[in-house]
This record gives sequence, structure tokens and C-alpha cells, in this order.
Amino acid sequence: MRIPILLLLSLAAAAQAPPPGPPPYVPTEDERAQINARTTELGKLISLLKAGRHDPVTFADVEVYHKALSWLLRHPEEFYNKSYVASALIVGDRGVERAKALQEGRAPWTSEKGKRVAMAYRSRVDDGVQPYVVVVPEAYDPSRPSRLDVVLHGRGATLSEVSFIAQAEQAKPAVAYPDRIELHVFGRTNNAYRWAGETDVYEALASVQSRFKIDTDRTILRGFSMGGAGTWHIGLHDPGRWVGIEAGAGFNETLRYAKQSNLPPYVEKTLHIYDAMDYARNAFNVPTVGYGGEIDPQLQASKNIQDQLASENLTLPRALFLVGPQTPHRFHPDSKKQSDAFLDSYAKTGRQTPDKISFVTYTPRYNECAWITVDELEQIYERAQVDADAGVITTRNVGRIQVRRPGPITLDGQKFAKGGTFEKQNGKWGPAGAGKKLTKHRGLQGPIDDAFMDSFLVVRPSDAAPLATKRMDTFLRDYAKFLRADPRVADDKSVTPAQIRDHNLILFGDPSSNSVIRKIASKLPMGWDGASIKAGGRTFPGNEHLLVMIYPNPLNPSKYVVINSGHTFGAAEFRGTNALLFPRLGDWAVIDGAAKPQVAGLFDRYWK
Repeated sequence: MRIPILLLLSLAAAAQAPPPGPPPYVPTEDERAQINARTTELGKLISLLKAGRHDPVTFADVEVYHKALSWLLRHPEEFYNKSYVASALIVGDRGVERAKALQEGRAPWTSEKGKRVAMAYRSRVDDGVQPYVVVVPEAYDPSRPSRLDVVLHGRGATLSEVSFIAQAEQAKPAVAYPDRIELHVFGRTNNAYRWAGETDVYEALASVQSRFKIDTDRTILRGFSMGGAGTWHIGLHDPGRWVGIEAGAGFNETLRYAKQSNLPPYVEKTLHIYDAMDYARNAFNVPTVGYGGEIDPQLQASKNIQDQLASENLTLPRALFLVGPQTPHRFHPDSKKQSDAFLDSYAKTGRQTPDKISFVTYTPRYNECAWITVDELEQIYERAQVDADAGVITTRNVGRIQVRRPGPITLDGQKFAKGGTFEKQNGKWGPAGAGKKLTKHRGLQGPIDDAFMDSFLVVRPSDAAPLATKRMDTFLRDYAKFLRADPRVADDKSVTPAQIRDHNLILFGDPSSNSVIRKIASKLPMGWDGASIKAGGRTFPGNEHLLVMIYPNPLNPSKYVVINSGHTFGAAEFRGTNALLFPRLGDWAVIDGAAKPQVAGLFDRYWK
């Protein structure tokens, strides 16, 4: 049995934050000069390629090498040891080779087989280039759809673009599985595949699907440790996408794992977003492997899923829960063989359209399984459930639903001649109307942190706003460091109709300092002018407090507007266990000069 080298990285990495390591290596003047020279040379070649208007797909494959070097120089603390100098020089040399080949109209790396190859895509979230690695077998035939295994790495305290790309460049030739392509996701380093890290999984997957012939009915999701945590949440949030999932160790709940207690209700409710244990029932819809070593504390994740299923009296028809005998935080070889055989059996058959569905969600962000889509919940962050047996469907806490199935259906006892989109009014289902009510639905359901999973534009104030500007600067710095891109930024007076159309707007300031805020202030559910903020039944002086919130943009209700906030967690949480990356302010808050919330809460289904 062969375990890929990037998966080996995950097998050795724990989801908990590592203890502080040694101080970073300080490159010598000569070493830094060599890295600078390669960065400069590659930058010049990239400028020439931009002028030549080369294919944007392969151009991203080159630009990501320059980005890797630039980020290393920008964050010298990421010279974790002396080996990063050698890695940077390799990345620089290979980047220059790629750029020169592209100048000649060649992209030889796109057809390489039997080895690890670094590729990239440009993210819609922030326009940054993000890497991923593929392993393509020698037997790959672009005329025939191939199985794809999506591999999520474990936490690597010293992971960066340079180390990720250099590992692909330096690794021994891969003995690739003959029957599949592997996609190793970067995930924007270490965030347990949450927020933009979650979007990275889907964007990397889309990029690979556009470049290779992929069988979408034979796509498997797998990961260990932090990758196991990511597999639990992505696999159970989106069970209809995968032919099977393999989650090793990891974590899937917050309170016990991250040692949290006494959280405000508006915070504790939003734990349902990423507490994958709450979605255990969705393993009914996808063949599932849960694994942990017998002496690994993170065996608890697999136990959590089993305990939750037992509490719901649900027996899974396609599940395998494995325990590696006397094994710490790694995959036992015998368990790995069992897992591979189990998943291989389903990959051979391929994903099937089920007659029976049993699907749970707590937010419209995760709303689809096979031929069912939950468009709206009656009570957000409360359990919503859909059970279907052929055309007989029962629901709980669902306000709007799509049924994509031929023939007549019965929805909570009501009979309809065919499927479609249905809405509940006064406890009764009927065909959904075409009205444009302001409701929480997928991609427009909050909380504040949700705005950074899709394309966003930071809008800075043109007039003095010290508290807001400080908060904006902190967000931009933390986002670049921990989510590996520089967000788009514009001045308030330069925002265009196209930007309002295309992006979530992240507005900093108040009605007196930011002209975009001034346009929409009267259309927000809080009373707000330059002098005061009225929220939560209280009034606060505007010069000492900030309104922080997310809301459908009054200038374009299909996108968010966020006021005075980036992510509601920061550097300390990114450096800690990934389980700390949960929302801190709900949908809205008023904070003081020390960023302490004075009032905060969640909007209801209708953004009220």
C-alpha cells in the first residue's frame, strides 16, 4: 500500500495548536540576496507575460511561484528553519523555468504524469492566486473520466506556499495510483478548511475538473487530523457530492475540544455552523469511514459521530468505523487497507441517485443533498431535517424547499402532481411565489464571517474614522498572514456600480466618514448617524463605539454589506487550535473602543 507524501504530512500533524517552536532562521545576506534576485527576475518575467495576455489558467501556475517567494520575504518569521532558504531557491528556479516556457507558448507541467505537480487558480474570494498539487497517473487518458481523490492535509505549523510547492518539486517521483487523480488542497494553510479555507477546497476542485477529465460520480474526500476535521464538516455538510468520505481523527465539535464555556447565546448558536457532529445523520447519504487510533485522544471525533447516531437511533447502511490497535495519532496500516477497500468498492460502482434521503442542516449555507435543496429554515441555527422515501417527504423546521424528482410527491402529507419549489405559509405548503422577500437563504444568511467565503471588496473611509480604520488595518494584516491573500481595497468615493454588483462590500467608517455607508444607513435596521448608534434597545455615542453588522446590501440585495468588521476572530485564534475559528459577534453588535461587544445578536429568517 502506498500513502501519498502529502497525506503522510497530514498523518503526522495534530489538529491542536503546536507548542511554540524555535525562533525563525535568519538568512545570511548572501542567502537573502539570492532569494531577492530570483523573486525580482520572476517578477519581471511575470510582468512581460501579463503584457502578452497569456492563458490565465497557466499564468496562475507561474504567478503562484512568485507569490510564494514574495510572501516568504514579506513574512520573515516563516523562515522556520534553514531548509526554507533551499526551498525558496528551488521555487524561484522552477518558477523562472515555467515563466520562460510560457513565453514560448509551452506549459509542459500541465501534461506531466506520475509525479506531484503544483498548479494554481485565481480565487474569486479575493483575486489571490492559491496553489494546489495534483498527482496524475501514467495511465491517465483524457478521453475517459477518471476517479478523483481530494486529500486534505493535517495541520502543519511550518506550512507556507514555499514549503507546499517545494515539497512537490523535491519529492521523489510518485508511484501514482493507476486508477485515479489525487488533488492535494492547500486550504490557505491552517484553518481546518473553514471560511475561505472551505472555499479553497471547492475552487481547487473546480480547477481540477476544468483541466482534467474527472468523473464527478467517483470523487472521494479524505483527510487526517486537521484534514479529518475538514472531511467531517465538508463531507457531512455536502453529502450528495461525494461517492465516499474518509475522516481520520480531527475534531467535530467545539465546546469540549476547544475548552469553551459560558459563551453568549448568539455565539453558541453559531457553533452549529462548523460542529460537524450535529450533522452526523448526513452520513446516511454518503459512504463514510471514521477512524482513530486506540491511544489517540482524537479518536473522540469518530466516537462523537457514533454517539450522535446512537442518540438518534439511526443505523447507517454504508459506514465503517475503525480503531487502530494501540495506535497514536496516525493511521494504522491495517486500518488503512480496510478503509481503502471499503471506499474502492463504492468508487467502482459510482455515486447513485438515492430514493431515500435523511438530511439535516442548521443553516442555509449547507442545504443540498441529491434531489433535495432546503432554501430556507423557519428558525436559523435550529435543527432542520428532511426525510424522503421516493416521493414521500417529511420536513421539520423548513420554510422553503426544492424537490427535483420526477413524478408526483407528497410533502408533509400534502400531495402535488410533480416536484418544484415549495413554500410554507401558515403551516401549509404551496408552490413558491415569485416575490422578492428579504429572507435568509444560501449565501445570504450570515453571520458576519460568512461574507468572506465569496468575492468581497474592502471599502475604506475617505474622512477620519480612527476606530474603524484601526479595525480595518488589523483585518487586512491578519487576512494576508493567515488566509494568504491581499483583499481588494477601494476608497469609498471610487466604488463603481460593477463592484456593487459583483462583490460583498466590507465598509469601514460611519455615515459621516464613508459615502457608501451614508447612502445605505437609513435602510439598515439600526438607527445610525454620525452622533449616535441605536441598537438592542440602547443608544451609544458614535464617537466612542462602532456599529458592526452584516446585512443584504440595500444597493444590491443579492450580496452582503458588512459594516466595520473583517473576521470576528483574529491572530490569537488563528495561532491557536482551529476549533477557535468560530463567529464571535453573530449578525450584529455595537462594540466599544476596545472591541468589546456592548450588545450583539442574530437577525431572524427575515433579517429582522
